[in-house]
Amino acid sequence: MEDLTLWALERAAKMPRDHKFTVGDRLVETCLDVNAALVEASFVRDKLGLLHAASRGLIRARVLVRLAERLGLLTARQRGYFASESEALGRQLGGWTRSQRARYPGAAGPSPGPART
Repeated sequence: MEDLTLWALERAAKMPRDHKFTVGDRLVETCLDVNAALVEASFVRDKLGLLHAASRGLIRARVLVRLAERLGLLTARQRGYFASESEALGRQLGGWTRSQRARYPGAAGPSPGPART
């Protein structure tokens, strides 16, 4: 996540002033929030709430990147890079979440939702 956060910081710095302080700052802030949640999760026993917060933040970052591309602030290639990196991070995050659920079945945190059939 640190690499994606650095990437977002570099892209936000190059955005036009009209969007730098809206889309750019929000993207950077969201990436920093995800990064902070992941760091904190590595130090506490009850990780599920933080992992879910990181997952939601990652989704918000993806939406912001798609919006930035539609506004012409990012190229399709840049969006593709973010999409592939964030997808890999999302898979790792999902694996960490599943392992925590298996390890601590009674731990607090949002339920996975309805079963899919």
